[in-house]
Amino acid sequence: MNASKLLLLVLLATGVNGSNIRSIHTTTTDILPDEFYGTFDLDHTENFHEYLIAKGYDWLTRQFIHLSIHRKIFRRTKNKYLFDYSNLTSKKDTFHKNVRVGRKFDGEGLDGMKHEITFTVKNIHLFEEHKLPGSKVPEEVYEYYFNDHFLIQQATFNGVRGHRFFRRID
Repeated sequence: MNASKLLLLVLLATGVNGSNIRSIHTTTTDILPDEFYGTFDLDHTENFHEYLIAKGYDWLTRQFIHLSIHRKIFRRTKNKYLFDYSNLTSKKDTFHKNVRVGRKFDGEGLDGMKHEITFTVKNIHLFEEHKLPGSKVPEEVYEYYFNDHFLIQQATFNGVRGHRFFRRID
């Protein structure tokens, strides 16, 4: 008996139907999960240099990014559906007030350009998508999740995946 037939038999025997399976694997929410609130400083990276090469960044820019200070801040607002997000670096700081999960807004990117930004939450992972105005394809998609004591920011380009590990400081 192959694995898919065995899984189907187990699911039928336990009373799990297809709609329950979908809800187990694709839980979305319109509220930022509590664990994301706080201030996080970059601790280290894995394969991020290779990711930047894949994106086409020159050596000098990669060095500057590598040596820069990076801090992410997620703050609560009075409205449980909104949060404030700050991305602080040695080069430039960006501040986004009253962000609503699942709603697109116009904000400044670290490149100084106007971006269409959307935050979504799926399976306790936060996704930050940046598009240049008028573009149908995201310029950047960052995935945030927790592993051990770190907030991990993951980015992928042309199959090259880079990670940044942020340590909670408050």
